[in-house]
Amino acid sequence: MILFEENEAILRDMEARGSDLGPARTIDFSHVFPDQMSAEAFAEKARKADFAAMVEETDREEDSWDVTASIEMTPTCENITSTEERLDAIAREHGGRADGWGFWRV
Repeated sequence: MILFEENEAILRDMEARGSDLGPARTIDFSHVFPDQMSAEAFAEKARKADFAAMVEETDREEDSWDVTASIEMTPTCENITSTEERLDAIAREHGGRADGWGFWRV
């Protein structure tokens, strides 16, 4: 399944479970990195692109650094997919990769 179709299915499921997808909200895009230096470099680029970015160390053996890049947007499949692809490209420049997205705050 391609990313757009995957995101479309997720949003459809969220809506079916009662989520109101209409209003803009903060969407969190998760990324994983092998080391702190890579995570911090990605976070800095994300901040320069108007994202809030939080770096955290985890207890995983591989890719033990997480970065959550957050931005307010209307949760459409187009918005989420294009942002996820853009951030993944930046993460890969620093040895990381995208690891999903979500929104928990309305």
